This record gives sequence, C-alpha cells and structure tokens, in this order.
Amino acid sequence: MRNLVGALTITCGVALVVYFGAIPRGDDGNQMAAVSYTQELGQARRAAPFPVVAPVGLPDEWRANSVTYRGTGDHGTTWHLGFVTPDDEYVALEQGSEKSAGFVRKVTRGARATGESRQVAGEEWARYEGRTYDALVHEGDGVTTVVTGTGSLEQMELMVKALKEK
Repeated sequence: MRNLVGALTITCGVALVVYFGAIPRGDDGNQMAAVSYTQELGQARRAAPFPVVAPVGLPDEWRANSVTYRGTGDHGTTWHLGFVTPDDEYVALEQGSEKSAGFVRKVTRGARATGESRQVAGEEWARYEGRTYDALVHEGDGVTTVVTGTGSLEQMELMVKALKEK
C-alpha cells in the first residue's frame, strides 16, 4: 500500500509540474491554443469545389485555435476555422458543400432559425439561436457558410465582415 501511495504522489507531482510549468498560457493564466492556418487555407482553396473564405483584418487579440479541411464526409467538402475572442468567447467559420440543413444543425449544435435575417457585408444572413451556439448562416451557390459560436452577435458580424476569398 505504501508503494502505491508513493507512486501516486510522484505521478501527481509530475503532472502538476507539467500542467503549471510546461503548458503555454496567456497573461490571464488561461491556456492559449493558438494555431496557424495558412497551410490548411491554401490547401482548402486549391482543392475545395467552392470559394473558401477566411477572415482578413480581425483584431490581433482574436486567436485562431482550430482548423480543419475535409475533402469528403457526411456534409461533402467542409472547411472549419475557429477563433477565441478577446473576452474568451468562441466564434467559428464553417463551410460545407452538401446537405445544408444537416450541416447547419451539426456545426451550430442544434441551433434553430429565428426567422430573422441580417444584411451583413452586402449579403443576407439568416439568424439562428441555440442553447449552446448562436449563428449567422448564408446559403450560397454550392456552399453553406456558417459563423457560429458562443460569441456575441456583434462578434459574429465582425467575423462575417472580415471574410474574404483571397
């Protein structure tokens, strides 16, 4: 029993040292998981059957924390780019080439259309609200673009305004 307690104590001690000493953190102590998405964006733009968009000119305090490009899947070709806002909310860009209703339901975690729409950056975006995520959704020619997450409507609109094809 003594050996078991000793081994457990050493294991927990090492885990605490790694957690507090080796994981990068921001000034506020939260984990920073910033990622670069330049390479994935280039790949997606070359391979996707739709115009892949990404934000240009977001404030420096917005940190990209997840990126995924899939050439095939349940919703056809998909592009995902997630960001953490300065107030630690999450705003993600999602694009999918097929089955728009199922795609929107999946990436918004079940949010539902409110029946409202907003003109943002010269295009009409449908508003969705959900228990976990809210969203702005735009149906294009062969692509559904969704800006979703826990961020405010203003933050989502800021993301939409920043979206560019090149």
